[in-house]
Amino acid sequence: MQVYLCRRWNRNFSDGLLVFHLSILFIESIFLDLYDAKELNWLKALGIHNINMPSLKPIVILALDLDCRSEIRTHLKNIGDRLSWVKIGLQSYLRDGPDLVNEIADLGKKIFLDLKLHDIPNTMIKSLRSLSSLPIGMLTLHSSAGPEALSRCVEEAKNSMPDVTLLGVTVLTSMDKDNLMTIGIHSNIEEQVIRLAKMSTDCGIQGIVCSPQELRLLRSRIPTRTKLVTPGIRPIGSALEDQKRIMTPAEAKEAGADYLVIGRPILTAVDPAQALDEIIRQISYD
Repeated sequence: MQVYLCRRWNRNFSDGLLVFHLSILFIESIFLDLYDAKELNWLKALGIHNINMPSLKPIVILALDLDCRSEIRTHLKNIGDRLSWVKIGLQSYLRDGPDLVNEIADLGKKIFLDLKLHDIPNTMIKSLRSLSSLPIGMLTLHSSAGPEALSRCVEEAKNSMPDVTLLGVTVLTSMDKDNLMTIGIHSNIEEQVIRLAKMSTDCGIQGIVCSPQELRLLRSRIPTRTKLVTPGIRPIGSALEDQKRIMTPAEAKEAGADYLVIGRPILTAVDPAQALDEIIRQISYD
């Protein structure tokens, strides 16, 4: 009798724990986008879910901002299967068009199309429709296009490109406070980035492009599922060129980046494949 009661008690206790666990996950699913990660750290403390922790290893996206299509082909051949994502920006897209996107997709690469669309809402919506047949995974819009344009683009994307992640571009990494002042923005960089990022995610934008210096600020202020994509990555010893707000790959990883967009430090290296391998090595350590 005692054995029977003990077994029954253990089974009931286990069932109770399971119900509790499922209840916590249900609560998390409701409140995940309403509260920031700090307010939900009690879930992590219970060992139930590792909530909104930065990617253990951010994904490197190779920025193919090159002067001709043959250079792109050469770099992709040399780098091979070392990475799965590439970025096609305005320069390459205007020169080579959709054919380039399709050619790279046929190689098995995932494509981040970085066009930074910024226009009146109707034009932006029609632009999405024009791009909807392309095999892309991410697409950028300027957050400063405003809430009407962003909200309508989100609704359009649900219908015409449901598998594409829309990214809101906040403040370009080439900008600093003086640059903002010259275009009439008197907020500091951090305030402007936070303002645009929160507005974008409120409109349904799924990812944010920001400099690595704003990563930590955004992690605690926008929905936890939001992907953070950061250019301005410069390995130690790399030239800054026109980038003003930068970090090393390892620093950006620690700050919570999901994707690192890197171009010139790899493309201009004596051995681009080796340069990429070194970056991957730097972000692979815990």
